[in-house]
Amino acid sequence: MQILFYYIKLFLLLFLLAGCSVKSPTPQENLRKVQALTQMLLHTSKHIDKNEAEDLAKSSVFYAQKLAHHYKVVSPPLWQNTLVNVGLKKRGLCHEWSSDLWDYLMRKNYKSLEFHHIGADIGSYFEHNALSVSARGLGVKKSIVLDAWRDSGKLYFIEIDRDKKYEWKKRFDLD
Repeated sequence: MQILFYYIKLFLLLFLLAGCSVKSPTPQENLRKVQALTQMLLHTSKHIDKNEAEDLAKSSVFYAQKLAHHYKVVSPPLWQNTLVNVGLKKRGLCHEWSSDLWDYLMRKNYKSLEFHHIGADIGSYFEHNALSVSARGLGVKKSIVLDAWRDSGKLYFIEIDRDKKYEWKKRFDLD
């Protein structure tokens, strides 16, 4: 009987350490996300170039998934954070998602778009970081949140003033 309890405990420990695996989106889900983000971008300003909007949408959606694979991400995101913080995983904190996505998108040299580091609950235990994109010159208040961490590599995007989960502020210290 003791051996049975040992194996049950071992199984539970392995289950907890592994976390829930993250299922990759289907090609149809990716296409819908890319189309939705493209339309959202174009809706924010007539000054956004359509080709840049499409490229940004595609690049953001697929690069977020690439990061999830690279980070060997588990869900939920707070579990990923725990594994990183105790040293069982190397990367995958929200600021790393944001920073890596920022670095990738900045290399594209978009002419009609600009990016902003944003944060919520800055300085608290539950601080959250992401980036946002707007038409050049519009600033953060008219931007779209690009949050790769929130859905474990499935890019979450929303107009910044519609996000009910976080009250975003520009991170001047990171730009």
